[in-house]
This record gives sequence, structure tokens and C-alpha cells, in this order.
Amino acid sequence: MKASHFVSSIALWAVLVSVLVGCTTPTVTPTAVTVQPTATPQPETQETPVATEPPAATEVAPPEATELPPVPSANDNLTWVADGAIADGEYTDSADFGKIRLWWRHDGEHLYFAMEGDTQGWVSVGIEPTRAMKDADYFFGFVVNGEAKLWDAFGMGTTGPTHPADEEIGGANHILEFAGVETGGLTRFELKRLLDTGDVYDKALVPGNSYNIIIAIGDDDDYDGYHSLVRSGEMMLQP
Repeated sequence: MKASHFVSSIALWAVLVSVLVGCTTPTVTPTAVTVQPTATPQPETQETPVATEPPAATEVAPPEATELPPVPSANDNLTWVADGAIADGEYTDSADFGKIRLWWRHDGEHLYFAMEGDTQGWVSVGIEPTRAMKDADYFFGFVVNGEAKLWDAFGMGTTGPTHPADEEIGGANHILEFAGVETGGLTRFELKRLLDTGDVYDKALVPGNSYNIIIAIGDDDDYDGYHSLVRSGEMMLQP
């Protein structure tokens, strides 16, 4: 082979090699990609409640006590009214002598007293007589023409109209309040006086003690009229 041909061949191979080199696909270094796994959906479940301690009870203070109004008793006069009517709770004690009935109470200072008879005449009570009518401390009353009349009297004799008013014999009328009515064939009186008036013609009354009494009614509105019924008994004052 000629030298020119050999050189030409070398040059041709060189060109081919260059072409081949230029057409070669460049090597690409892969980049690592991190793929997060897809969470597999789970079926919904009912949450189980977690037991917890109940809240502590809150202490509520009780309401303050309210003072109640006083209840009437033997030692007050909240319900007593001199009106000729006997109301529930107005008296603490009573006595029934058939056609004559009595009620009474005290407050430690005053006597509250009521007497009622089946008559349209007079009604009377004598406290602590010594013999029959004698020395009795009397309440004597009747209603005439709608007007109530009541006397604070004293028994001077054993029988008869011997019970003058206290002021006629040197004493005084110590009845502080009173009322009398005549209704339905009845005559009724309510009165108030001191337990101890200091008058010699009035009996000094002591709570806790008992006293003999004489009770009578008459048919007429007559201070000196004869009685149609008389009874005796006992009146005890609450301590």
C-alpha cells in the first residue's frame, strides 16, 4: 500500500471514531426520589369513652333560718281581743258547767276572762268565796238595749243581793277592758284585769294556783235579781 493511501485510511478512521464518540448517549446519574407510602385507610371505629372521675360536689350553704312569728301561749296576749267573741287560741283554759261556760288565760300580769250563760239576763262569777257568796270577788254583767254593763263587785253576805260594786265600799273598779253581747239566747262577756290589783276587794291571783269559784245566771237584766241557776267549781291558773 502506498503511503498516501495509508494516511488517508488513518484519517478516515479518525473521522469515524469522532463521529461515534459524538453520538454516544451521555451517562445520566439517576437522582434518588423518596416516595412516602400511601396510608391504607382504616375502617372507622367507635371510640371507647375513657372513664373519668366525676367532678367534686360543690357544697351549698343552707339558707339562713328565718325567724318565725311568735306562737301565742299562756304567757302572751297576742290573740286576745275584748269583742265578746271566743276565738280559737284566745284562751288556754275553759270549764263547762252546762248552761254556764268559762274561759281564761293570763300573761303573768293580766287575767283574760270570758263567761257565757244560756240566758238573756245576767251572768256572774265570784272568785274564792269563803262561805256561799261571802267574800267572793265578783264579775257581774248583763246587756240591756244593746249596751253591755259589767261590775267589779264584792260579796258582803252569804245570800241575797249583797254584792255591791267595789267603789261603793271603798275600793275601785279594776276592770281594764271588757265587751258584752247578747245573741241567740246567750249572754257573753270578756274582760281583762290585773292579776293583783292591790285592792282589798279583789283577789290577788297567782299563776300556778287554783281558786274556788261560784257561777250563776239570772233571767232578768237586774243587778239585784235572783239567780235561776248556780254552780260551783275551780279555776286553775297555768304556771
